[in-house]
Amino acid sequence: MSADEILSSDLADLRKEFAGSGSTFGSVWASAAAGPDARRLYASRGSVLITSWTAAELRMRVRDELSGE
Repeated sequence: MSADEILSSDLADLRKEFAGSGSTFGSVWASAAAGPDARRLYASRGSVLITSWTAAELRMRVRDELSGE
């Protein structure tokens, strides 16, 4: 499975898990002059923006945010 397919699968899983929460999920390119480019994942909901390098980290941070309500 390619990196793009894994990312798409991770985002689909996050969208499914948090359906109905009002969260939007996506990814953006993060580039560095001295290293390889990478994709950063994000979740947004209202005025809250959460970003992470991995789906597992984003999942944990979204759960924390939602449990604080």
